[in-house]
Amino acid sequence: MELESMTARATDAPASENPGDTSASNVPGLDPLGLYSLVPFPDDHWTRAEARNCFTTEQDNVQVTLSDVRPGNNEIRTLESLAELRAWNANSGRTESDLRVISVDQIFSWSPLNVTRQVFQEIVNITRASPEILEHSLAFCEKGVGIEETFSSAPIFKSNGHSIEVAYVLKYAFYKPGEYGMDPWIIRQTAVYQKYETETDRSTWIFFNPTLDCAFQERLTTLLQDPSQVQAFKSQPLLIHNILFGTFFPLWRDYLAHHERKILTIAGTNMAQRLEEELRVNHETLNTVRHAEARCLSLVPIFRSLQKNFQTLHYFNDALAERKITQQSDSHAMKQLLCNYISMADAYSQQSEFLKSRAACLAVSITDTLSFKDSHTAKGQSQYMLDLTLSTVDDSTTVRVITIVTLIYLPSTFMATLLGMNSFFEMDPNNHNLIVSQQFWIYVVLSVPLTAATLLYWWFSKNATQRAKSKSKEDTMERGSLYDY
Repeated sequence: MELESMTARATDAPASENPGDTSASNVPGLDPLGLYSLVPFPDDHWTRAEARNCFTTEQDNVQVTLSDVRPGNNEIRTLESLAELRAWNANSGRTESDLRVISVDQIFSWSPLNVTRQVFQEIVNITRASPEILEHSLAFCEKGVGIEETFSSAPIFKSNGHSIEVAYVLKYAFYKPGEYGMDPWIIRQTAVYQKYETETDRSTWIFFNPTLDCAFQERLTTLLQDPSQVQAFKSQPLLIHNILFGTFFPLWRDYLAHHERKILTIAGTNMAQRLEEELRVNHETLNTVRHAEARCLSLVPIFRSLQKNFQTLHYFNDALAERKITQQSDSHAMKQLLCNYISMADAYSQQSEFLKSRAACLAVSITDTLSFKDSHTAKGQSQYMLDLTLSTVDDSTTVRVITIVTLIYLPSTFMATLLGMNSFFEMDPNNHNLIVSQQFWIYVVLSVPLTAATLLYWWFSKNATQRAKSKSKEDTMERGSLYDY
């Protein structure tokens, strides 16, 4: 109870005009260092924001869209400099608005916000927003890769005697057709900050949008021009949240269906295959399945964060009902709406878990199929090598038989050839005696050196081959000994 009373005394104090100022004189009733805030040292967050390149450094790129809704009047302006922002605040401050919407955009979802640090700091000062908004601005920075895809800044809820505040980051799927073969679905984010001043019944909103043509921003701008819609927003200050949810939340079902379609198509292809035929799956198919598995894996923390966002809005709705700001019917309707969103987020989470498991099983199945195909191919190659070896053995046997036959007939063939040379041997016609020519020495002189040269060439060739093998073996052993050390 003592801790609760200390917290109540701290939160009942009015917010500082400058969130970057932590002096006790500007924050009466608070701890001198503002330690009851998640951002007790705002200067540290400004430094981190600059290190992350959260804000543009080009004055020409500044663009802030402001909507001031007053009775019978709705002013929408686009400001492009710090001077215009200050001039607008000086003029608009004379007449308090019922509803104020400030939108800060990015050129694209991986670029810095289209405001300088000075402009954003002026926005924080004008709205007297809590320093926690700086934590959410860190999610919008210049990126080279898709970092923090599953990270959502935890939703913030603050309530005191003067105001009720909520802030969160909403992750959502977005269809963006790109190059052929690229995944057309990406994940984007929008940050929301709402401050409801209980004494004036005034709502101030700050939105961080990922693009200049954000569908939610265009839809909200159109609805703010309808007096009946503006009256509904005043009756139930949380209704603008449903515009954001209604614009992007249903896209998760299409996102899941897209990846499920890919998984089922590949699963059907992989099941009806014969190893003897050419496979219709390969390593690229496996990469596709693994990619789908990774996308589903990232959805688990995203849907959990969505459920926390809806639960935080429950706290906001209860706080409005307790202070009799909203009628019972509006409060009850919003409670049912948030419960339904929580149920849908849970259903999407279950579907993503199922797809993740199915993709993992399919990846294992494809891996097994490729392994079986490789084994089947290796078995066929082994059988071919066995047949080739048997054929080689048969050929060797045939050659050996031919060699033996040749050796048997070689002496007689040699003698027949030798005696058949008429230049060296003749038959005496009178007595049929063999007459050897006096030039027989020519045959001996030519054949003996030629035979010797042939034998020498064979001997040197054989020794050279053996020396090369011995040298290679020694080098291998020497390298092995070096690796041992």
